[in-house]
Amino acid sequence: MTRTDTDAAAVWSRSLSALFGEGMFAAVGARRRDDWRLDALDVMRLTTGDPRGWSRRISAAGGSAHGLGADGPFGAVVRATFDGAYPVSRRSAEQIVVTLHGAWFQTDDIPDFSVREPGLTAHAGVLPGRFGADAVLFTNAVTARTDPHADMFHRDGVYEGFTGHAMDCGVIAVSATEVGVFWAFSTD
Repeated sequence: MTRTDTDAAAVWSRSLSALFGEGMFAAVGARRRDDWRLDALDVMRLTTGDPRGWSRRISAAGGSAHGLGADGPFGAVVRATFDGAYPVSRRSAEQIVVTLHGAWFQTDDIPDFSVREPGLTAHAGVLPGRFGADAVLFTNAVTARTDPHADMFHRDGVYEGFTGHAMDCGVIAVSATEVGVFWAFSTD
């Protein structure tokens, strides 16, 4: 690994640590098929590793480990589930990742949000940055269905559920070579 790769991996790791904690999921896998949804399923089921060997953050509620495959948080996801994933702009995707800190994925529920917003937003920018300028981003936040450029800090809290949790929200990043899944779950 070159120094540049090592530095990029360190920045990635710091951003994941700052953004993803208990009850959250952040993982990347290789893009191997024409249908990106199949590669996203592999990432969600933890049946593939990060092609760059970079870190991932995966923690169930209570800090325990997520199960693999059908026992994991995305066990019920099938290809058709992705019909509830809407294209979203890079800025809006970054905002969604920040809102995953809130109990109901809203900025109102993020302690000291006005103070923490610049730092959280900077860390969130690292995620789509990894996938390049041509990456396509998706979310299950219903606001994106009608406006992929919406201000996701001030959106309705309605989501197309991907899991059996009470509520879940996230972003899927798709490039020509990689697929990333960045998600949070609410158990209440």
